[in-house]
Amino acid sequence: MPKKREAAPDHAHSVDYDHAHSHEHPHDHSHGDAHDHTHNHSHTHDPKEIRRIVNRLSRSIGHLESVKRMVEDGKDCSDVLIQLAAVRAELNSTGKQLLKEHMEHCIVEAMEEQDSEALQKLNQAIDQFMK
Repeated sequence: MPKKREAAPDHAHSVDYDHAHSHEHPHDHSHGDAHDHTHNHSHTHDPKEIRRIVNRLSRSIGHLESVKRMVEDGKDCSDVLIQLAAVRAELNSTGKQLLKEHMEHCIVEAMEEQDSEALQKLNQAIDQFMK
């Protein structure tokens, strides 16, 4: 019989990545239109902010793994639902942080380059994120 593991409902992993990078990469934006043009711009993020986002995602992954173990171990469904709500709140908060980072850097750069497609993509992403 497999040994049961006790799940800590407030369990969180903290991962610190030392590989900070500028997160600069060109993007080619192709339109489905009949005309032929692309926009190239680089995204420059704050490496510390990206590391914070990655760390938050790692903690959320650890928390979700803990919730999975709670279900596997037959823990009370009410407790599982509370922890699922906590994971959802963590992810929403991380998404907001990523959105702010994206707007402060990528969207500002795109607007300076008159890349209106970047704004359209942001609006689509916000619509999906807010569902």
